[in-house]
Parts: sequence; C-alpha cells; structure tokens
Amino acid sequence: MLLFLLVTWQVAAHGPLRALDERLSHDTARHGAVPSGYSVSALVDVLAEFGADFGGVVAVLPPLAVTVAVAAWCGYRVRLRLWWLPPLTAALALGAVPALVAPLKAWLGRPGPDGAPIASGNGYYPSGHAATAAVGYGAVLLLIAFTRAITRPPAPSEVPMTASGAPPATAAPTVPRTACWWGTAALTCLNVGVGAGLVRRGYHWPLDVLGSWCLSALLLSCVVWSVGRALSVNRPAPAPARGPQPPRASPTPGPRDR
Repeated sequence: MLLFLLVTWQVAAHGPLRALDERLSHDTARHGAVPSGYSVSALVDVLAEFGADFGGVVAVLPPLAVTVAVAAWCGYRVRLRLWWLPPLTAALALGAVPALVAPLKAWLGRPGPDGAPIASGNGYYPSGHAATAAVGYGAVLLLIAFTRAITRPPAPSEVPMTASGAPPATAAPTVPRTACWWGTAALTCLNVGVGAGLVRRGYHWPLDVLGSWCLSALLLSCVVWSVGRALSVNRPAPAPARGPQPPRASPTPGPRDR
C-alpha cells in the first residue's frame, strides 16, 4: 500500500521518480508496427506484443470463468461450508479492477509514451492491462490451489494431531508447499512478461505497470483471505456407519431372583 501511494504521488507531482521512469521508457520502448524479419530485435518485439496481449480481458476472462465454476462445483460437492466464498471473491476482485483503475486514470491524466497520445478524459496510470493480468491470473492460481486442496486426500504428514496423538475427526484441507512455490514462480514470470511487453511496445510507462502491480496485490490479498477462510472451516464430518449390533447379554439372576 505504501509503495502504491509513493508511486502515485511521484506520478501526480512530476517527481524525480517519474523523470527517471520516462527516461527509461524512451531508451527501451519500440513504437509502431511489429517489425518483420529474423533479427533479434524483431523477435523481441514479437514476444513483447504477445506478452502485452496476455493482459487483455479477452485473454484473462475465460480461464478465470472456468476456474471459478470448477472451484464452486468442487467445493459444493465436498460439502465445504464456505464453498462459495473464494469463487465469489475472485470474480469481485477482477470486477474491481476497472472500477479502481478508471477513476485513477481520469484523475491523474498522465500522457502516454511517444506514439500513444492521451485519450479524452483518460490517462495511462495505472495500467489496466497489467492490473487485469495480475488480478486475473493470480485469482486463477489461487482457485486452482483451493480446488486441489479440497479434492485431494491429505497425506499423513499433513494431518495435524490432537493432544492425544490421534488425528482429528475432520482435518482442514491444506495446499502443498511445493505447488505453491511453482505456481508463484509461474505467475511472476507471466506478469513480468505482460509488464515488459507493455513497456517495450510503448503502451505504458514502467511506473504504470508498477503501480498496477501494487494495486493488484491489495485485491489479491482479499482472494487469499477468502481461500484461507474457506479452508480453515472444516467440512462436516460424515455420519458413522451403523453395523449389526451384538446381542445384549441377559443379566445373571441373583439369589433373590431364584
């Protein structure tokens, strides 16, 4: 949050960080049509354009819609009490991106890099594409982890023990730590590719992307909280199976009953 406020202040006040940002963009951005050919520069521009396209709503919305539906269905099937919370929070987080980005763009009115003039009543800080990619793909990763946690049987080493040394009747599902690391690394690489593509193709300044990432971290923290909250609430314990009851032994008659 503090980093987002700092970056926004520098952009609004034309501070030294904004001057450094614009100088860096002028040295790295390549405007215009994607060049054709087999040179290294042309290949970089093609990859940059491809990465920038990954931040659009058309690319982000389908995987998020699928994971929202799958997570909701799996949570409902395993009778998780808060099965609806993570899917709903993920959808609301993506919907909050334009609701937060559009007013900031109109308020700051930052002009775009060379070749991308400012639109009427709009601006370029923060980047809507970068925020959409960070929130959308981050929510997809969190919902996949949520679905995996509630559908896979927990390993014996992951089941917490009670004070008596026995496992609890219903253990809260957990997410494997290795899967979290790999997923976080993939999400980071994907968002770096989107941000680098936006800067390389001259669609946004570097600070536009950085500010969007800071804003996205706030929205994704809500999704993280919803997943943790849903996983912390144990699913209801199944009713114990009733087998055939052994016959009750008749009491032995005492001396007074003879």
